[in-house]
Amino acid sequence: MQPTQTLPGHYQKIGTVDISKDKWLMLLFNFVGIIGLVISGWLFLQILVWLRPGDAEQVFSVESSSITQVVLFLGALLALVIFNTFLHEAIHGFFFWLFTRSRPRFAFRWTYAYAAAPDWYLPKYQYLVTALAPLLLISLMGILLFLFVPTGWLASVWFVLVINAAGAVGDMAVAGWLLWQPSSCMAQDVGNAITLFVPGQQ
Repeated sequence: MQPTQTLPGHYQKIGTVDISKDKWLMLLFNFVGIIGLVISGWLFLQILVWLRPGDAEQVFSVESSSITQVVLFLGALLALVIFNTFLHEAIHGFFFWLFTRSRPRFAFRWTYAYAAAPDWYLPKYQYLVTALAPLLLISLMGILLFLFVPTGWLASVWFVLVINAAGAVGDMAVAGWLLWQPSSCMAQDVGNAITLFVPGQQ
């Protein structure tokens, strides 16, 4: 199956995930994201300790700091969050473009950002790749960076890995939902909502 801009007439909608209209769903994703922060933080820390046992203890050592240093530290964390958001959505956008050869749509809100291909219906496995690519690729790149970056950069790499994994909660939820659907399923992503379609009775 190939992406299409015209859904076959016998396809029927089976459901929509819309975080812009379902505030409880947004709260649920945020709650699960907090749990994801803890789990991914522990997991990537174990990987770091395994790969760089001599440096891991220095990475998270706490020293007394001036107000200026604290402000700079918080600014650096914010910059990393923004960097990860752009990278995460750019990877989504790349795969939308790869499969459709059409320019994706990007948007950034106060509580979330997205890349979308609202004029396209993607087959199940292409959409799975698009949904999970940022989590998998950024995680792999970060683990590789653990091996090579100077000790002073390890905490930044770890932080990006953690917030990226926690921020992929929505992607993983949609991917899990999609995995239960038949291989003929098609997905339409308009950014803040994802709708799935499957063949009905002809």
